[in-house]
Amino acid sequence: MMTDYKATPEQEDAVARAWAFQQQWAQRGDEDSACFLELRSRIERLELGAGIHDAVIKTLKPPSLKEQALAELAEWENVMDVAPDSPIRRALEQLDD
Repeated sequence: MMTDYKATPEQEDAVARAWAFQQQWAQRGDEDSACFLELRSRIERLELGAGIHDAVIKTLKPPSLKEQALAELAEWENVMDVAPDSPIRRALEQLDD
């Protein structure tokens, strides 16, 4: 069983600095740093395949006003049994994020 751990903002900053450090050393030819970066890349690809990043992004990034409006409209269309191709939906979908 996997447990989800959430880093504090301070820990996230430390991790970002550590990866930047590894990137610098890998560019200088350090094999250990290159291995760490390769491992990180492989893990990120696995997580992307499992949809983990999408779930994380949704929890970290609040939906835009357009996304909120479309979600509320979808709820209303479902309750009112309205076709999902209404002029309101088309107008909302044409808006920039």
